[in-house]
Amino acid sequence: MINLNVKALVRSTIFRFNTLAYAESMVGRALYPMMIVLGDHDGERGEYWVVTPADATRLVRAGYEYAR
Repeated sequence: MINLNVKALVRSTIFRFNTLAYAESMVGRALYPMMIVLGDHDGERGEYWVVTPADATRLVRAGYEYAR
């Protein structure tokens, strides 16, 4: 579940994946530049978020990390 603070940071769509391979596949097929950020986790597994570079910058400033 994405908290309200993240929704305020991200101005476009977040594509959420449960494996890095799926996220990398999305980035490889995207028509526009996209980046992978380590998202929130539910205690059992992490999430990988594919977002625009501008949204990735905002998320990193808020304390999230790039996946690669």
